Amino acid sequence: ISAGACDTGFEAMETAREAGTKVSFDSNLRLKLWPLARAKACIAQAVSLCDVFLPSLEDMQVLTGLSQPGDIVRWGHDHGAATVVLKLGGEGALVSDGQDRQHVAARRVTVRDATGAGDCFCGNLLARLAKGDDVFRAAHYANAAAALSVQGFGAVSPMPRSNSVFAVL
Repeated sequence: ISAGACDTGFEAMETAREAGTKVSFDSNLRLKLWPLARAKACIAQAVSLCDVFLPSLEDMQVLTGLSQPGDIVRWGHDHGAATVVLKLGGEGALVSDGQDRQHVAARRVTVRDATGAGDCFCGNLLARLAKGDDVFRAAHYANAAAALSVQGFGAVSPMPRSNSVFAVL
């Protein structure tokens, strides 16, 4: 990922925040795209510019060297994110608004294909935040949506509609 691409992303984040828009960021670490040292620096800067940080445990273990979810959430807050939602895969998510912290346990389902589950989780969490839910309620909704999505094949076709998600809540 080029320096120009990073700078453009940072500028977009700054512009959005100046306009009063909430900014979310999913670390989505891909070491085939850039060296670890550069990824660490750019991701840390992006976290400082976001309101809602949505990393995975695996990404953050590589980026920070930290192993404990609570320490990783604290790292996100220390770097400027007001809200941190640490995705724990099959263990759910650790959600923090800077004052309160909750573990949202994963729902036990038969997994057919986990492709896109993290994206389903993030998209649904952000949609519920946009509708006015607090981050904890939004995370429970997103968790249910992701659980439904892994019961089908592929990243798109098993994405649930809201009525299906509300039916399992």
